[in-house]
Formats: sequence, C-alpha cells, structure tokens
Amino acid sequence: MMDKNKVRTVDDLFALFADVLSPADVLSAKLMGQISSAITKERLDLNLTQKEFASHIDATQSLVSRWERGDYNFSINKIAEIASKLDLDVNITMSHLEHSVSTSSDELETTGKIVQFPIKPNNMYTTISEQLEELEEM
Repeated sequence: MMDKNKVRTVDDLFALFADVLSPADVLSAKLMGQISSAITKERLDLNLTQKEFASHIDATQSLVSRWERGDYNFSINKIAEIASKLDLDVNITMSHLEHSVSTSSDELETTGKIVQFPIKPNNMYTTISEQLEELEEM
C-alpha cells in the first residue's frame, strides 16, 4: 500500500482518490488544470494583474480568479472565446490510454521523480489543482 504522504507522480496523486473519483473525474481534473495553467501563464506572460487581464478580455476579475483556480466548468464555447481573445490556438488530442499497474515500491522509485506532498482531502478539487500546479513547476 502506498504511503499517503508520498506521491511520486500525478497518477499516484489521483490514485489516492480512486475510491471517490471516476476515471472521467480524473480526466476532467487534469484538463481543468491544463486550461487553468494556460490562462494563468498567458496572463503572467502579458505581465498583467488579474484585474488588468479581466479588462483585457472583457471579463470580471472574480471570473479570471475562478478560471485560474480551476473553479469553473468551461464549455467548449467559453474555451474558444477565451482563446480567440488571447489569439491562442487550442489543441485537443484524444488517444487510447496506456494502462499499467505497478505494485512494487522499487519500480515506483525507479520510474519517476519522487515527490512528497501532504494530502488535504477537505477541498479535494482545489487540492488536486494545486498539486498539479506544483508538479508542473518541478
């Protein structure tokens, strides 16, 4: 059994929540993290505050904050609207999942970077988004 304080990959992080998250929930959280990160990165690349960025794309600061926190259920139309306003392209790739299960802790330690995160399940959705951001920064 995996130590709940040691998370080695994003998939390990999601595995900790396997009893409450469906595969669709996991995919949704990953996509939300990617969209939120892309919006945040673009804002920071433009060197704008959330308020300035909101004005730049005709949104409110509170909405930009929700987007960046991953606290917004984006429709395809909303993603297209945001991308158009920022002169960005959106690339979506769908492919078959590769399924592999490792039960050996030695395999886990040799197959990827070892990262430790305390898990705070009280606000799981935000916590997962935060954990994804921390992993992406490494």
